[in-house]
Amino acid sequence: MQSKPRMRFSGLALGAMVLSIVLLAAACGSSKSKGAGGSSGATKSIVVGSKNFPAAQVISQIYGQALAAKGYKVSYKDVGATEQTYPALKKGSIDLYGEYQGTLLTYLKGTPSADAAAVNAALQTKVKADGIVASSASSAVDVNAFYVTKKTADQYHLTKISDLKPIAGQLVFGGTPECSDRPLCLGTTEQQLYGLQFKTVKKLDEGGPITDSALENGDVQVGLLFSGSSIINADFVQLQDDKGLQPADNVIAVWRSKVDSAALKAVIDAVNAKLTTAEYNKLSAEISGTQKLDPKDAASQWLTDQGLS
Repeated sequence: MQSKPRMRFSGLALGAMVLSIVLLAAACGSSKSKGAGGSSGATKSIVVGSKNFPAAQVISQIYGQALAAKGYKVSYKDVGATEQTYPALKKGSIDLYGEYQGTLLTYLKGTPSADAAAVNAALQTKVKADGIVASSASSAVDVNAFYVTKKTADQYHLTKISDLKPIAGQLVFGGTPECSDRPLCLGTTEQQLYGLQFKTVKKLDEGGPITDSALENGDVQVGLLFSGSSIINADFVQLQDDKGLQPADNVIAVWRSKVDSAALKAVIDAVNAKLTTAEYNKLSAEISGTQKLDPKDAASQWLTDQGLS
């Protein structure tokens, strides 16, 4: 059987073929859509975590949905308090979440103050060592606040936290489950500025309806609620933080340096520029008040109203 003749290529023809293949490959590569951050390739995926109470959930939803509007593929994961959420971020279980800068700085063994800029600067140094990036601070502030009923305030002549010192042993305190370990809370005496020794410290919820009901029903006489996100009963009296226990707890975003980019930072900065205490309080009322909006829906509407979606 006659064999088929071998195909022969001149040097010029072979070079032209190689050049064509290279150009075709380049054309295919350039046809890929640009992902988030402006780099070529598929859209970046990012897991947005959340702390475990409604106001924090809506903040994480706002950051996540704002990123999704700019081309990120976003999924969500509820994690827990700072003690669970920040380690999850370091581990890489989540990529970004909404936090409160004074709370996080305290958790990282820093020394916060009422100066928002100073707290943010100190936090930047702390998180950098963990491979984490912190945003600049929004102007929205939410701090631990300590309440008694008007009846209790009148009975013991209470106007400030220091007034509790002589009578703390007769009173029951109710706060977040982490209150016994946090120096920014009155439930611990080891590092707590006021040094109060309550009769009992009860673990309730994260500044929510359980604490509200416990105060109203007299199950606790002093309760921890959040100044910017809890629904405060009209019968409650906030005790003045006369020793300055609470730091500048502005809302921020924190994320892993591995997902950091100029595009991501620009999205977060745009959100923070619009996120005032008044807007934050409004969002909190929508999700925890009579409307009972889902944090996802409240975040979506807010981003639309602010022109960020």
